[in-house]
Amino acid sequence: MWPLKWARAWKWENFWLYYGIFSLIVVPFGLAFAVLPHLTGVYASLPVRELLWPFFMGVLWGFAQLGAGICVHRLGLGVAGAVLNGTGAAFGTIIPLLSLHRSALVRMSGTLIIVGVIVMLAGAAFCGWSGYLREIEAKRRGAGAGFGEEQAAMRQVSYSANTYIFTLGIAVSSGVLSSLLNIALAYSGHIMAVTRQQGGKPEWTPFAVWPIALLGGSLANVGYAVYLLSKNKTWGNFHRRLFPEAVYPVLAACLWMAGIALYSSGTTYLGNLGVSIGFAVFMIMLIVFGQVAGLITGEWRLMKPRTYVSFAAGVGLLVLAVMVIGLSKYFEP
Repeated sequence: MWPLKWARAWKWENFWLYYGIFSLIVVPFGLAFAVLPHLTGVYASLPVRELLWPFFMGVLWGFAQLGAGICVHRLGLGVAGAVLNGTGAAFGTIIPLLSLHRSALVRMSGTLIIVGVIVMLAGAAFCGWSGYLREIEAKRRGAGAGFGEEQAAMRQVSYSANTYIFTLGIAVSSGVLSSLLNIALAYSGHIMAVTRQQGGKPEWTPFAVWPIALLGGSLANVGYAVYLLSKNKTWGNFHRRLFPEAVYPVLAACLWMAGIALYSSGTTYLGNLGVSIGFAVFMIMLIVFGQVAGLITGEWRLMKPRTYVSFAAGVGLLVLAVMVIGLSKYFEP
């Protein structure tokens, strides 16, 4: 999401329309058909109900992606990433464990995953509290939302405490729904098996799931962007500085899909609990580097020293969580 801050002429909805089209349709389809040349035959051989499941999960997940974009716009990379991804990591880790590997709960591997999830939620809570303190300080100083005026796609006005809490609620809800993308992957084993039978490399078989699931996710994202473009009358912004403004969402889309691709391929090397462990590690890395990006781009420049304590505690707990969940791999039978 870092390129969102580079927009100078385009508003959030301009950026998000391009980003939604490329990240959820163009790039996933292009990548999947590039590495899985027999993918058309795979889809043709599957019953429609098997394709509808990841598509339906993707439709619901699309609201999470939309919520993520709204929260980054309003809260910045650090707070939005911590709260949304922390919640998503917790649910996306625990649901496959409970539904597919319930027996692991009585073993050390499952216990460590649950402990890691609890620590993860605590870290996200600390980061969210730090964001609230930052909002208070920005408002006290009359600094608007704390983003530079040149960052056209970011929020420029400060919000009340109630509005901040409401936005955090969007982040938490989006985090819960974001786990559905991992659920779509966890329950698409037959799609990946057929892909492998038709010559797909095992580490690339998850790519067969993403075009279907992300196409479903595009409905809410593209639709909402079109709605805002019409409501705010910002269609004309597309004629302003097409280059380099159009490059930023396309770059963001490629970066995002690259992360999803590497994560899903990585789960194939992590054994029976790969989907749970891999998703948790992936989301925690998103959180930690979201904080780094927030620091580099000056989101926390208005913080008082006591806010740093809460912020550092949150990031520290998130790092501890990924270590605990990663350790569970070594106790897997």
